[in-house]
Amino acid sequence: MPTVLRAERVERSFADGAGDPVPVLRDVSLSVDEREFVTVMGPSGSGKTTLLHCLAGLDRPTNGSIVLGDTDLASVSERERTLTRRRTIGFVFQFFNLLPDLNVRENVELPLLIAGETPRHHRARIDELLDALGIARLHDRPPHALSGGEMQRVSIARALASRPPLILADEPTGNLATKAGEETMDLFRDVRERFGTAILLVTHNPRDAAYGDRVLFLLDGVLDPTNTLSGPDLDATAVFSRLEALGI
Repeated sequence: MPTVLRAERVERSFADGAGDPVPVLRDVSLSVDEREFVTVMGPSGSGKTTLLHCLAGLDRPTNGSIVLGDTDLASVSERERTLTRRRTIGFVFQFFNLLPDLNVRENVELPLLIAGETPRHHRARIDELLDALGIARLHDRPPHALSGGEMQRVSIARALASRPPLILADEPTGNLATKAGEETMDLFRDVRERFGTAILLVTHNPRDAAYGDRVLFLLDGVLDPTNTLSGPDLDATAVFSRLEALGI
């Protein structure tokens, strides 16, 4: 399958109070193919969010290369990185990031407006998204009138509005009750099957990690390819066992 994202030997350091570099990511390499669901499992503070920011071109790695589609993020301008991100990536966050003054439909249409498109020209596609995510009946409600699970469904629909080949999800069930979290993870699987969208999801939750085709383990900024889990028998028990073996 064609690759939608490839990172090679990515490193990211930040300066401490004395100006000395503190490594957060160390020699990280990974790839995501079309239609693939990859999860990155790691404890809080392991560098998961920093990794996502680098992969999305929101932050520049200290070393290494990141290629989104056909674009090497290190070789293009800030404007081109932004345009590549809009074309290539949909984002799903832990805290939803819905605009409170917009209703459900308007929040979902927002990426189209940012891209300079006219939402009414895409009405049929937006209707399809709202229906597929089970939120069509909520189309005119503001975010404050929604449950946490409903807000995350809106967030996923918004991430799909521009038809990106890749979704990056940062702890998407971290602010949800258990049942709503399970429903959200089922939705990610449905999205991959229905729309053919590749997914890279980072989490500290073994149950969520087991939804992936592959589970990668990030510890202290290091992604060890020999610890990858995959296969038809992948489940939360297998993830727990690997975490125990890694001492996480």
